[in-house]
Amino acid sequence: MNLEIKQTILEKIREYDRILLFRHFRPDGDAVGSTKGLQAIIKATWPEKEVYHVNEDYSDYLEFMGPENDPVPEDFFSNALGIVIDTATLERTSSQKHSLCRELIKIDHHIDVSPYGDYSWVEEHRSSACELIVDFYNTFSDELVMTKEAATYLYTGMVTDSGRFRFRSVTGETMRLAGILLDYGIDTETLYAHLYLEEFSQLNSRPMYMTP
Repeated sequence: MNLEIKQTILEKIREYDRILLFRHFRPDGDAVGSTKGLQAIIKATWPEKEVYHVNEDYSDYLEFMGPENDPVPEDFFSNALGIVIDTATLERTSSQKHSLCRELIKIDHHIDVSPYGDYSWVEEHRSSACELIVDFYNTFSDELVMTKEAATYLYTGMVTDSGRFRFRSVTGETMRLAGILLDYGIDTETLYAHLYLEEFSQLNSRPMYMTP
């Protein structure tokens, strides 16, 4: 599906030596997982490329997914490819510096109410942006390199954005793509322990009211 735009995105990633990844502010697991997952795939495939996240906010809830990059120098942008993932409108990006990039790509699974970018790949029926990134990998698996690290990031995003694969947007294709990630040896017990622990901590921090 959408092979032409996926081929264009692959060609652009090949073309640029410097790639900057953007997500939406107040990030969830899908926003963090998709950007960190794509970063890990690109670095594993082309170790010589410079690939960074550009964000101005973070989530305590997702600290277990590891740190994101330090601030990117201003002179990095003019010769860079920008990729905005899981963000319906540019106003929702965590950093507005995407405007400084030479070219911009949009990858998203929300309703395309505000098209942007030089190239846009939007599939509204997908359960998550991470599902799109896994589909991108699977389409070009003869060239792209998946790692356990990348698989863990992407699986985390798929799990959290699909409500543990319970939401209506989950399809057979969703599960087949998740299966590809599981084959890389993801430690699902530790992952789910982190997710449930964080959810319990958030619930436990709320005031409890008891009726007599």
